[in-house]
Amino acid sequence: MTPYVDHIQRWAPTATTVICVALALALWLPSGDDTALLNRNATPAVAEEGPEIEQVLAMGAEALLARPLFHVTRRPPVQAATAAPAAPAELTLSLMGILNSDDVQIALMRLSNSPELLRRRVGEQVGPWRVVEITQRAVTVQSEDGNLQALNLTSGRP
Repeated sequence: MTPYVDHIQRWAPTATTVICVALALALWLPSGDDTALLNRNATPAVAEEGPEIEQVLAMGAEALLARPLFHVTRRPPVQAATAAPAAPAELTLSLMGILNSDDVQIALMRLSNSPELLRRRVGEQVGPWRVVEITQRAVTVQSEDGNLQALNLTSGRP
């Protein structure tokens, strides 16, 4: 390296520190106009049109005592949201199995809103449906409005 580069590398951190300190002092120390603030005996100038400082402080203290800054009453009132009632989820019926014997036919079904396995015979009610027919591979149910729906063991939905 050249002696010039070596010289810059040696003095660059020191120069940077001096510049930072000078900038900090320029920002934090008061300027010539602010010397009245440093003098404790000096009285601040009060604008003739505005209220006296004591009056402003007294008004602020009264307002603060009337309504404390960090108090639960300072929060805005909570408006109760009137939400429309949620529409009920569509109820579905699933066919889980069919038990066939010579004299008894039972459909094993499950409603979508319950994990319980329901055993129903022809003519019995399951949710809003009534079991109309049970065959080897399907169950026919009738809804409250009279629509017939076939539930196959493969599909599982009305």
